Amino acid sequence: MSKTIKIQILHQLALNAIKNETYQKAVVDKAVDQKLITAAYHEAAGNEAYHEAMLGRLMFSQIEKLKTWFVDYLTGNGGNIAEDATVDSTETDGATDILLQVSDRFNNGYVKTLARLAQKYVEDRCIHMWWAPVSKDFSALYLSLADDDLAGILACFTKTAPEAPTYRFPTRIDIHYPILPDRGNIPGFITPENTNIITPEMLYGNPWMISEGDMSEISYTLTGENGVAPIDDIVVRADHPCCMPCFDNDGQWCIKGVRTGYSIITLFSRHNDQVFAKFSVRVTPNE
Repeated sequence: MSKTIKIQILHQLALNAIKNETYQKAVVDKAVDQKLITAAYHEAAGNEAYHEAMLGRLMFSQIEKLKTWFVDYLTGNGGNIAEDATVDSTETDGATDILLQVSDRFNNGYVKTLARLAQKYVEDRCIHMWWAPVSKDFSALYLSLADDDLAGILACFTKTAPEAPTYRFPTRIDIHYPILPDRGNIPGFITPENTNIITPEMLYGNPWMISEGDMSEISYTLTGENGVAPIDDIVVRADHPCCMPCFDNDGQWCIKGVRTGYSIITLFSRHNDQVFAKFSVRVTPNE
């Protein structure tokens, strides 16, 4: 199972961050030594056309580098992503949207963290690349920061604990066969809704008739909470040995006549005492 998450790299935010960082160093260098004015001019990623062109080239190359890292990590690591580890992206309105197909156990609480660290990674990589020809020390500093960003990105791919399977148990049993319509004031079935006014003994006046040695199918449907289909956890019990609950060759519950007599048959849920249905059976001699 997998799901798709989206992280967004904002182009202008990255460009402004690079300009701000490089501008501060240039100001400091000019203040320390006026002879560095020309060098400081080139240190700062200003608004000049050729600076903008270089910055754009650097930014998009680092976004692509980030995408290739995602592909390598998510497909090579195994387990952090679904079998079909796709990485896709679109560029709209000054942003690059990167779509990652991850395991459905990926912790959604880290989606925003992942997006922010990805944004910072692109910015720190761009500053590193910008200063590489000018200042090896500062270039190395931002390369180290980019590596830290990448470590944080990797840490985001943590999984939540596997969910225990959820079983839906029945909330109601409706018997469809045997067909036992009400006869006068005697009902064919007892359900939890009518136990206050009907006793099991009343069912003896309206039994299902089977012969000794015969088998009669029991057909029923189950209703689950909020209409969700439940599992079949139904058990059938007879309160008298004149008949015996059993399965036919298809695994369907049946009643088999053993000897003459009357019995109350109860269908009930193993997981809820308030989910049941009762009817009576009369076993007649097999002539």
